[in-house]
This record gives sequence, structure tokens and C-alpha cells, in this order.
Amino acid sequence: MMAAPDILDAPSGRKAALVEAALIWNALFLNDVRIAFRPEAEPAVSVVMVARGARHLLAWTLTKLAAQQAFAGATFELILVDNASDPETATLFDRIDGARILRNAENAGFGPACNQGAAEARGRHILFLNPDVDLMPGALGALVAPFAEADVGIAGARLVFPGGILQEAGAGFQDDPQLTHPHGRGGLDPFAPEASYARDVGYVSGAVLMIEAGLFRDLGGFDDLFAPAYFEDTDLCLRCQQAGRRVVYQPRALAIHVENATSVRRADVEVLLDRNRARFRERHGAWLFAQGPARTGFAPRDDAPFALRVLYVDDRAPHQDLGAGLPRANTILNAMAELGYAVTLCSVYGEREEPAATYRDLSSRIEVVEPCGREGFRRLVTERAGFYDVLWVSRPPHIRMVCEVLRDLGLSPRDVGRSRVVFDSESLWGLRDFVVDALTGRPAPGPALARATAPEVELVAGADHVVCVSQADARLLRRAGVADPVVLGHVQAVQADPPGFRSRRGFVFIGSLAREGEPNIDSLDWFFEEAWEALRAALPDAHLTVIGTVAPSIAERLARPGVSVLGRVDDVGPALDGARVALAPTRFAAGIPHKVLETVTRGVPGVVTPILAGQMGWPDGTGYRIHDWRDPHGFAQALAGLHADEAAWTRVQRAGLAAVARECDADAYRAVLRGLCEAPMFS
Repeated sequence: MMAAPDILDAPSGRKAALVEAALIWNALFLNDVRIAFRPEAEPAVSVVMVARGARHLLAWTLTKLAAQQAFAGATFELILVDNASDPETATLFDRIDGARILRNAENAGFGPACNQGAAEARGRHILFLNPDVDLMPGALGALVAPFAEADVGIAGARLVFPGGILQEAGAGFQDDPQLTHPHGRGGLDPFAPEASYARDVGYVSGAVLMIEAGLFRDLGGFDDLFAPAYFEDTDLCLRCQQAGRRVVYQPRALAIHVENATSVRRADVEVLLDRNRARFRERHGAWLFAQGPARTGFAPRDDAPFALRVLYVDDRAPHQDLGAGLPRANTILNAMAELGYAVTLCSVYGEREEPAATYRDLSSRIEVVEPCGREGFRRLVTERAGFYDVLWVSRPPHIRMVCEVLRDLGLSPRDVGRSRVVFDSESLWGLRDFVVDALTGRPAPGPALARATAPEVELVAGADHVVCVSQADARLLRRAGVADPVVLGHVQAVQADPPGFRSRRGFVFIGSLAREGEPNIDSLDWFFEEAWEALRAALPDAHLTVIGTVAPSIAERLARPGVSVLGRVDDVGPALDGARVALAPTRFAAGIPHKVLETVTRGVPGVVTPILAGQMGWPDGTGYRIHDWRDPHGFAQALAGLHADEAAWTRVQRAGLAAVARECDADAYRAVLRGLCEAPMFS
């Protein structure tokens, strides 16, 4: 769980940075240390830095940039343009190795000096970097990443003041005297949700601005109209957009920016700002404001006025390794982002994660609103009234909560999702409870199932679409009165040429083991109590690897000879590629068993219980063998037999891979998703 970050007030943070810079300067000279950059024959990025005085911060920036070259995320060269610095600053240039240094006898101004450095660039991308910036690890690679999309022309970073206060998360325009508005400036949390997702913006700061080198040349570089400084970066961003290219904010590129550390007197700065603001408005005002006041592009997720805006409500930020339906939500959200939707995920429960954990397998284009509960959801829909085209609510308890909150506000789901309201049953809890009752010997007659599912579907009348995860759930929903439920399961890409029988060994179980009472915990408790010894009797050297988020107390309970509990791993591929047989002894569940789909997709045949086979809808021998958990000895024998029989194993593996390719096609999945979210142009 991530606590609120400790920050310093801006003056204290600035003082700390200046003190550190002075210490670095003196250490370089006291210890006779050189600043060395590794030469690159074909750099991906040309870093262009313009310096004029401010020797301490220049040494601070260069030392940190050189120290991080190995983990910048992209190869780079440094081109340093000296704009007639004082002699004391110039002594630093003689201590720099591996950089090209261009020395101007007079101050050419920021824009012209940048153009001078860019003319020497060899990289495909040019990064203009101020001499008072500390790039965080991987920032260069993160800035390069958006250019994989051909229409991206410029990318900028998340800028943070020394001490932790947010300086800028992209920027936009408003038709007011200030004109330019950095997003989030002064925010006390640099990891605020509004600052943590990638998006198109009006402009990005020239302190950390990356542009495709060819585009920079085509645009004629920075315009001398704004020399010596200010608004040349903003002007470049607008000319980029007018040329049909996008300007994007990349939150994964983090940078500490001291800001104005190399400027002249503040009064002189204000004069230049006022002059160039007027020049900028004269050039671009009509283009910017012809359609009325521009949107701010920050908190209300209004950065994409022409994109389909989706508010998605679920338990928490969903990840592939959590189970409980969250892998499916992860797939849906990422598919929405790939379709270009502007998605806000409203996380109802859970804990606030570090951004690195939140976005480990979620698209950086998704805005994740921290766990908010009922009151947080109320604030969200109140503050962002009228912003969303689609309201998608997952799981019956959240559907009820959303409907109750909206009713209290005098609203309906249609007032939030202006175009589409989608209620996703995800997994019918009444079905799972019905199975649990049967397992524990409590009466569970057929009519009880209908009564159990009725409360879960009574609120769906307000939705345009009711979604479920399997044909089995669709049948239950139809019996409960839902006319036309839409099945939206999973999308999986079949692994090409998965390892064969002889290069694998042992058994694997994958699934979340974070909370007592969940189906995965029940299934492993049953397996070790009833079937493990029988399996070890048939295969004395049998070894089981358990993968998934696991509570410490549960890990202790599972520990025994022949069992390795790995917990959550970033990449399950190696473990699955080494295992020969998967096991899924689930006794109660609802929805689609992602663990079965994942192992089959990786080419690991398994043994599953009838309830999982029914949810998958595939016959025996298609990716798995089916055996009833009520026969523990037979379940163990089925595992041992599949592990030993190469011919049978190969047939089951190939049939499973064929089923995944047939039924989990990405294009078909996206077509269903678009049909759910997008209103038809003609009806």
C-alpha cells in the first residue's frame, strides 16, 4: 500500500537542490573527477542542452545524466551549447568527456541555441533538456515509447519541483490573461491520479521536450520570433499539431526540475513573458479559440474531447495475477484503451498502490481514481457531471451501490453514461453461493438458485446491455428475465511453438491466494488434504509450483516437501513453460476460470473439475482432462496419467491451443466490445 508522499515546501526543496548542486560542483574539483558520457555510434536520442552560467546546477544536471546513462532506457548523445557562460562556468566544460560542446561568443538566446545544437543531432529523436533537470531512471526510454504511434510528434515529461510538489503534468490553454495553464501545478501529490495517465495535451514544457528529429527540421525548429526566450516551446507544440501531429504527456518520464534557476532577474523575465505571450496569442489565438474557450485538459478527463469517454467501476485496479475476475477486467480496460477510449477506472475498494504497481499491466492511458467507496463515487459523478459517454459497472454489489447513489442524487445511470450504460454481472455470486451450499450439505433445491440470482439482476433494467462471462451465466440470466445478455469472456493470444512434453516436468497451480474463503484457497486445501498423498504415491518425485499473490499465513499452510510457493511473479511465462501439467481442483466458482485459460494458452494441459469445464464450455480432452473432485484418488490418478502419457498429453495440448485460437480471437473480442460501447451511427 502506498502512503501519501512526504514532500517539502517549494522554497525548502529548491534550497536543498541548490545545496546539493554546490556540493557536487565542489566534489568534482576537490577530487579531480571528470564527467564522462559513453560514446554511442548510433544514438537513438540526441540530448540538446543550452547552458549559460549557473555552474552549480549545470554540474548537478550533467553528473546525474552521465551517472544514469546505463539505465536511461535509450541510447543517447549529448550536445551542449554554451551561450557565452562566465569563465568560472566554462571551467566545467574542460571536465566533460564524450559530449560535443558548441561554444558561442555571445548569448544567442534559448531557441536559436537549441536550433544550433539540433543541427548537430544524429539521433532519430531530439530531447531538449534544461540544465537544471534531473531525469529519473528510464525517462528517455519512456519518452521515446509514444513515438511508436506514427502521428505522435512531441512528448513531454511529468515535472516535479525539488521536494516533491507537482510542477506540471502537461499543459493546456484557456482564453484568459494567463493563456497557458500547466496541469496540476502546485499539487501536493506528484502521483495524483490526474497526473498518472498518458494523454494528448496542448503543449509540454521545453524543460524536457522530445521531438522527432525530422519533424523538427520540417517545422523549421524554434522560431526566432520568441528569442531570446519563452513561448518558443509552446509555439513549437502548436505548429506540431497544426501539421497533423500529436503532442503527448508521458507520465512514466519523471524529472525533477528546479525551474528558472538559470534565468536573469524576475522583472526581466516578466517583460519577456508578457511580450511573447502577446506574440503567441496574435499568431495562434484564432486557431486555439475559434470554437470557444479551450478545455483545461486536467482533472475532468476532458483531454480528449472527441474520444469516447468511459467510466468503469470495479473493485480495484485489476491485474492479471489477482484472480477473482480481475484478469478479465484488466483485459477489458486495456482493450478499451487500445480502441482509443478515454477511460477512467473508479476503484471502489482495495488499497492505493504505488504507480509502478498500478500500471504494471494496465495501459498508461487509463486514469485510475484511487479507492473511493460510496462517498468517493458520489463526488466523482457530481464533479464530472455530463463528462462520460459510457458507464460500465462490474459486479452486482457495485451495480446496486451505483444505482443507490445516483438515485439519492436524483440521477439515473443514463445521466452518467450519456450514450451507453453497461452492467457487467462478471460472476453471479448467487450461483457460487448455491454451489457452496451444496458442498457443505445445506439444502440447495433448484428454485433456490433462481431466488439467489434474482437480486443480482433486478437492477439491470436500466442498462442498455447486460454482460456476462460465459454461456452458462448467460443461460442463468435469461432464466432470470434478462432478454439478451452479451457474453464477453477473455482474449488470449496463443503462444507460438510452446515447449513440448519432454522439456517439461512437474505440476503447476496458478491463482490468487490472498484471502481466506476464496475458491482458490478452498481448492488447494482440499487438494492437499485429499489428493496430494495419492499423487505422491503414484509419482514419488512429484513437484508442484504454486504461483499467485499469497497471504503469508496461507503460504505457511501450503509449505511441504515437493511444493514451491512462488507468490506473485512479474512474468509467469518461464514457470508455465517448465511445467508439464496444470491442476485446477476448484469446487465452487463463477465466471470464466482465467487460470485454466492462461495455462491452456501457454500450452500446459491440466486436470480440472466439472464446474470449471462447464464454465469453459470445452469438452474433455480440449486443453484439459475432467475429473470430479469427489473422487480424490481418481483426481490424483488423472494428474499422474497425464504427466506420464506423452501421446495423450500432446493431443490435449494441441486441442486446447486450437480452442483458444478459435474462441479467444482479439479482433472478434474488440468487435463485441465496440458493439457494447459505441452507439450506432444509423439506426
